[in-house]
Amino acid sequence: MAITQRAKPIKMAAGALAALTMALAGCASSYNSSAVTPGSVGQASTVYTGYVQSVREVTIRSERSLIGTATGAVLGGLAGSELGGGDKAQTAGAIGGAVVGGIAGNEAGKAMGTKRGYAYTVRFDNGEVREITQGADIYIQPGTPVNAIAGADGWRIVPR
Repeated sequence: MAITQRAKPIKMAAGALAALTMALAGCASSYNSSAVTPGSVGQASTVYTGYVQSVREVTIRSERSLIGTATGAVLGGLAGSELGGGDKAQTAGAIGGAVVGGIAGNEAGKAMGTKRGYAYTVRFDNGEVREITQGADIYIQPGTPVNAIAGADGWRIVPR
């Protein structure tokens, strides 16, 4: 009886943590040309004019996922602690489960954070050329006149 009563709260906690993780993952940056952070509100940006010289498709990939790592470690630790009959076996299972779960959760989180994007080569009216990468929410054809906006959130381009 004690094992069944103990497993129920652990499973409920694991389910709640998984739901929280999915909710937070939905809040991840979209890298879109129209997305801004709260810190950029009320800040002045510099606008440069030019045109798109060329464009190439890119993959925007997260380097690490703290949410995925933490969630995987907690869930792996909980699952691993259910292994074995003694305290030492449960502790070893929890540690091993946390390590494996953290690694798997990090990779899953990075995959969830992967987005399509475009790298635009922009020739500014002053002759300078820069490449600006942003999310694939809009596609801007080569030759299109653009405004390149340099602000608190970095660079983004939008058609003029």
